[in-house]
Amino acid sequence: MSRKTLPCYSQDRCNNDVCHSSERTSPSLDTLIPINYETPVPTVSARDLHQALQVSTRYNDWFSRMCDFGFIGGKDFYSNLSKSIGGRPGIDHEITIAMAKELCMLQRSEMGRKFRRYFIAIEEAWNSPEHIMERALQIAHQRALEAQRRIMDLTEENETLEIALNTSLQFYTVAKYNKVFGKHWNLAQSQAIGKQLSAFCRSRAIEIRTCETNDERFGTVNSYPITAWNDFLKEIQ
Repeated sequence: MSRKTLPCYSQDRCNNDVCHSSERTSPSLDTLIPINYETPVPTVSARDLHQALQVSTRYNDWFSRMCDFGFIGGKDFYSNLSKSIGGRPGIDHEITIAMAKELCMLQRSEMGRKFRRYFIAIEEAWNSPEHIMERALQIAHQRALEAQRRIMDLTEENETLEIALNTSLQFYTVAKYNKVFGKHWNLAQSQAIGKQLSAFCRSRAIEIRTCETNDERFGTVNSYPITAWNDFLKEIQ
């Protein structure tokens, strides 16, 4: 998640530069508390907020009590696991900035008012025309990439289908077609049909295959797809 390191929120001075009084009085949007921008709307860790607000009540009891004010799971917050002290998994909650503002207001403390103003600034920045346009462009770009992937998938499916159709397509030489379909063409008729069918296929860019025969009179002969045979015979009838 896109978070910055959480600073110490103690009122006493410490060695952490972000904890100095001047920094606490006029914090930047990036240093007061980590904000997660990888969700559809900006969110913040409820545990981080609990620590920042210096709430004395145990986190689980505090958050459960806050939820009694009508916040809805899956809309205002969702649960996730976090590492607690000792490495054991603990429950954390990702909460929307709107919920975070209300929690700050409910604390009725100077720290709560301070963080509420911070979250208002976060919302204003998020809803600025520049950021709205930026997100719209990102969404449009993502949709364009998805459309390209769908086109590539469809192209691949079409190529696979085309190969399958070509593989299953039946090809007939004149002699084979004459025998299989009982046309009773003589040699002269077969030769004439072969020339006409070759011209018919070439004029329509229809694939013609060649194959070897055991008959020395013919040697290599052309083989034509059954669909070309059907169209050709309809045309000359």
